[in-house]
Amino acid sequence: MAKPLVSSVKEWFVEFDSDLVKVEWDGNDYWRVKPSGKRAQYFYGESAWMDARRTAADIDFKAWSIA
Repeated sequence: MAKPLVSSVKEWFVEFDSDLVKVEWDGNDYWRVKPSGKRAQYFYGESAWMDARRTAADIDFKAWSIA
């Protein structure tokens, strides 16, 4: 099965939000990390949750607590 397009995501759910970074996911396999003033990074697949969490924690350590 091919990876779905990010543009096909209709709704993002906020998992963490601070002045430095925002972490969202689509309810399935896509995670989005949006650092303040920078481009968003997208993660997909089995390790997406952990990769997004690590990336966000590098920006704001409080993001490490994402459940």
